[in-house]
Amino acid sequence: MWITLLVMAVAISLEPFRIGMSVLMMNRPRPRLQLAAFLGGGFLMGLSVGAVVLFAVESRLPASADFTLPRVQIVIGVLALLAAAILATTTGRARTPPVWLTRLLDGQSLWIAGVAGLGIALPSVDYLAALAVIAAGAAPATRFPALLMFNVVAFALVEIPLLAYLVAPQRTHATMTTMHHWVRARRRHEVAALLAVVGAVLLVAGLLGV
Repeated sequence: MWITLLVMAVAISLEPFRIGMSVLMMNRPRPRLQLAAFLGGGFLMGLSVGAVVLFAVESRLPASADFTLPRVQIVIGVLALLAAAILATTTGRARTPPVWLTRLLDGQSLWIAGVAGLGIALPSVDYLAALAVIAAGAAPATRFPALLMFNVVAFALVEIPLLAYLVAPQRTHATMTTMHHWVRARRRHEVAALLAVVGAVLLVAGLLGV
Protein backbone atom coordinates (compact mmCIF):
# COMPACT_ATOMS: atom_id res chain seq x y z
CA MET A 1 0.00 0.00 0.00
CA TRP A 2 2.73 2.46 0.93
CA ILE A 3 4.53 2.09 -2.40
CA THR A 4 1.24 2.56 -4.24
CA LEU A 5 0.43 5.72 -2.27
CA LEU A 6 3.93 7.08 -2.80
CA VAL A 7 3.77 6.58 -6.57
CA MET A 8 0.34 8.23 -6.77
CA ALA A 9 1.42 11.16 -4.57
CA VAL A 10 4.56 11.79 -6.64
CA ALA A 11 2.48 11.79 -9.83
CA ILE A 12 0.08 14.36 -8.32
CA SER A 13 2.95 16.54 -7.10
CA LEU A 14 4.18 16.90 -10.70
CA GLU A 15 0.91 18.34 -12.00
CA PRO A 16 1.78 21.47 -14.06
CA PHE A 17 -1.02 23.50 -12.46
CA ARG A 18 0.21 22.68 -8.95
CA ILE A 19 3.78 23.71 -9.78
CA GLY A 20 2.52 26.79 -11.60
CA MET A 21 0.56 27.88 -8.54
CA SER A 22 3.72 27.64 -6.44
CA VAL A 23 5.54 29.87 -8.92
CA LEU A 24 2.60 32.29 -8.92
CA MET A 25 2.71 32.56 -5.12
CA MET A 26 6.39 33.52 -5.37
CA ASN A 27 5.49 36.37 -7.72
CA ARG A 28 3.00 37.87 -5.27
CA PRO A 29 3.83 40.28 -2.41
CA ARG A 30 5.14 38.52 0.73
CA PRO A 31 5.87 35.26 -1.14
CA ARG A 32 6.75 33.28 1.99
CA LEU A 33 3.38 34.02 3.56
CA GLN A 34 1.65 33.39 0.22
CA LEU A 35 3.25 29.95 -0.04
CA ALA A 36 2.42 29.19 3.58
CA ALA A 37 -1.22 30.22 3.13
CA PHE A 38 -1.47 28.20 -0.09
CA LEU A 39 0.01 25.14 1.61
CA GLY A 40 -2.20 25.57 4.66
CA GLY A 41 -5.34 25.74 2.53
CA GLY A 42 -4.31 22.63 0.61
CA PHE A 43 -3.61 20.64 3.74
CA LEU A 44 -6.84 21.79 5.39
CA MET A 45 -8.93 20.63 2.44
CA GLY A 46 -6.98 17.42 1.78
CA LEU A 47 -6.90 16.20 5.37
CA SER A 48 -10.47 17.25 6.13
CA VAL A 49 -11.98 15.52 3.10
CA GLY A 50 -9.77 12.49 3.59
CA ALA A 51 -10.70 12.16 7.26
CA VAL A 52 -14.41 12.46 6.51
CA VAL A 53 -14.25 9.83 3.76
CA LEU A 54 -12.04 7.39 5.68
CA PHE A 55 -13.55 7.67 9.15
CA ALA A 56 -17.13 8.88 8.69
CA VAL A 57 -18.37 7.71 5.31
CA GLU A 58 -16.38 4.50 4.90
CA SER A 59 -17.30 3.24 8.38
CA ARG A 60 -20.99 3.40 7.48
CA LEU A 61 -20.61 1.36 4.30
CA PRO A 62 -21.22 -2.38 4.43
CA ALA A 63 -18.08 -4.48 4.43
CA SER A 64 -17.32 -6.27 1.19
CA ALA A 65 -14.93 -9.13 0.56
CA ASP A 66 -14.38 -7.75 -2.95
CA PHE A 67 -12.92 -4.46 -1.64
CA THR A 68 -9.31 -5.53 -1.16
CA LEU A 69 -6.08 -3.63 -1.74
CA PRO A 70 -4.82 -5.79 -4.66
CA ARG A 71 -8.12 -5.41 -6.50
CA VAL A 72 -8.16 -1.65 -5.93
CA GLN A 73 -4.58 -1.43 -7.21
CA ILE A 74 -5.44 -3.47 -10.31
CA VAL A 75 -8.51 -1.35 -11.10
CA ILE A 76 -6.63 1.93 -10.68
CA GLY A 77 -3.69 0.59 -12.68
CA VAL A 78 -5.91 -0.48 -15.57
CA LEU A 79 -7.70 2.89 -15.57
CA ALA A 80 -4.35 4.71 -15.59
CA LEU A 81 -3.18 2.63 -18.55
CA LEU A 82 -6.41 3.36 -20.41
CA ALA A 83 -6.04 7.07 -19.69
CA ALA A 84 -2.45 6.94 -20.96
CA ALA A 85 -3.59 5.25 -24.17
CA ILE A 86 -6.30 7.86 -24.74
CA LEU A 87 -3.87 10.70 -24.04
CA ALA A 88 -1.31 9.26 -26.45
CA THR A 89 -3.78 8.82 -29.30
CA THR A 90 -5.69 12.09 -29.08
CA THR A 91 -4.81 15.73 -29.54
CA GLY A 92 -5.73 18.65 -27.36
CA ARG A 93 -5.34 22.39 -27.07
CA ALA A 94 -3.86 24.34 -24.19
CA ARG A 95 -6.51 26.01 -22.11
CA THR A 96 -6.33 29.68 -21.18
CA PRO A 97 -7.26 30.47 -17.57
CA PRO A 98 -10.61 32.28 -17.21
CA VAL A 99 -10.37 36.09 -16.93
CA TRP A 100 -12.02 36.07 -13.49
CA LEU A 101 -9.45 33.57 -12.21
CA THR A 102 -6.55 35.64 -13.54
CA ARG A 103 -7.88 38.76 -11.87
CA LEU A 104 -8.46 36.92 -8.61
CA LEU A 105 -4.94 35.50 -8.50
CA ASP A 106 -3.44 38.90 -9.31
CA GLY A 107 -4.64 40.16 -5.93
CA GLN A 108 -2.39 40.53 -2.91
CA SER A 109 -4.47 39.20 0.00
CA LEU A 110 -3.29 36.09 1.81
CA TRP A 111 -6.81 34.71 1.92
CA ILE A 112 -6.69 34.36 -1.87
CA ALA A 113 -3.66 32.09 -1.51
CA GLY A 114 -5.50 30.08 1.14
CA VAL A 115 -8.59 29.74 -1.03
CA ALA A 116 -6.38 28.69 -3.96
CA GLY A 117 -4.91 25.99 -1.73
CA LEU A 118 -8.39 24.83 -0.77
CA GLY A 119 -9.37 24.73 -4.43
CA ILE A 120 -6.35 22.78 -5.64
CA ALA A 121 -7.00 20.11 -2.98
CA LEU A 122 -10.67 19.62 -3.84
CA PRO A 123 -11.46 15.91 -4.22
CA SER A 124 -10.39 14.73 -7.67
CA VAL A 125 -10.44 11.32 -9.30
CA ASP A 126 -6.81 10.64 -8.40
CA TYR A 127 -7.34 11.78 -4.79
CA LEU A 128 -10.41 9.59 -4.38
CA ALA A 129 -8.41 6.71 -5.84
CA ALA A 130 -5.74 7.29 -3.17
CA LEU A 131 -8.42 7.27 -0.47
CA ALA A 132 -9.69 3.97 -1.88
CA VAL A 133 -6.19 2.51 -1.58
CA ILE A 134 -5.94 3.67 2.04
CA ALA A 135 -9.39 2.35 2.91
CA ALA A 136 -8.64 -1.04 1.37
CA GLY A 137 -5.08 -1.50 2.60
CA ALA A 138 -4.67 0.31 5.92
CA ALA A 139 -5.87 -0.63 9.38
CA PRO A 140 -7.94 2.06 11.13
CA ALA A 141 -4.96 3.04 13.29
CA THR A 142 -2.71 3.71 10.29
CA ARG A 143 -5.19 5.43 8.00
CA PHE A 144 -4.53 8.96 9.17
CA PRO A 145 -0.70 8.55 9.01
CA ALA A 146 -1.15 7.21 5.46
CA LEU A 147 -3.38 10.15 4.57
CA LEU A 148 -0.86 12.59 6.06
CA MET A 149 2.04 10.99 4.18
CA PHE A 150 0.13 11.17 0.91
CA ASN A 151 -0.59 14.88 1.33
CA VAL A 152 2.98 15.68 2.41
CA VAL A 153 4.38 14.08 -0.74
CA ALA A 154 1.66 15.51 -2.99
CA PHE A 155 2.52 19.03 -1.80
CA ALA A 156 6.29 18.48 -1.84
CA LEU A 157 6.81 21.07 -4.57
CA VAL A 158 5.14 23.66 -2.35
CA GLU A 159 6.84 22.63 0.89
CA ILE A 160 10.37 22.43 -0.52
CA PRO A 161 10.24 25.87 -2.22
CA LEU A 162 8.81 27.36 0.97
CA LEU A 163 11.78 26.09 3.00
CA ALA A 164 14.31 26.90 0.27
CA TYR A 165 12.94 30.42 -0.12
CA LEU A 166 13.98 31.18 3.44
CA VAL A 167 17.62 30.53 2.47
CA ALA A 168 17.92 31.49 -1.20
CA PRO A 169 14.80 33.28 -2.49
CA GLN A 170 16.08 34.30 -5.93
CA ARG A 171 17.60 30.93 -6.74
CA THR A 172 14.48 29.13 -5.51
CA HIS A 173 12.24 31.30 -7.70
CA ALA A 174 14.44 30.73 -10.75
CA THR A 175 14.54 26.97 -10.18
CA MET A 176 10.78 26.65 -9.77
CA THR A 177 10.14 28.80 -12.84
CA THR A 178 12.47 26.63 -14.90
CA MET A 179 10.78 23.47 -13.62
CA HIS A 180 7.35 24.88 -14.44
CA HIS A 181 8.40 25.70 -18.00
CA TRP A 182 9.94 22.24 -18.39
CA VAL A 183 6.81 20.46 -17.17
CA ARG A 184 4.52 22.55 -19.37
CA ALA A 185 6.73 21.87 -22.39
CA ARG A 186 6.28 18.11 -22.09
CA ARG A 187 4.40 16.65 -25.01
CA ARG A 188 1.27 14.59 -24.60
CA HIS A 189 3.16 11.41 -25.45
CA GLU A 190 5.64 12.07 -22.65
CA VAL A 191 2.84 12.69 -20.15
CA ALA A 192 1.12 9.55 -21.40
CA ALA A 193 4.35 7.59 -20.88
CA LEU A 194 4.59 8.80 -17.27
CA LEU A 195 0.96 7.88 -16.67
CA ALA A 196 1.56 4.47 -18.23
CA VAL A 197 4.50 3.86 -15.87
CA VAL A 198 2.33 4.74 -12.87
CA GLY A 199 -0.43 2.46 -14.13
CA ALA A 200 2.01 -0.39 -14.73
CA VAL A 201 3.48 -0.06 -11.23
CA LEU A 202 0.02 -0.17 -9.65
CA LEU A 203 -1.05 -3.11 -11.82
CA VAL A 204 2.04 -5.14 -10.98
CA ALA A 205 1.69 -4.29 -7.28
CA GLY A 206 -1.91 -5.48 -7.36
CA LEU A 207 -1.09 -8.70 -9.18
CA LEU A 208 1.77 -9.47 -6.81
CA GLY A 209 -0.23 -8.43 -3.76
CA VAL A 210 2.36 -5.95 -2.43
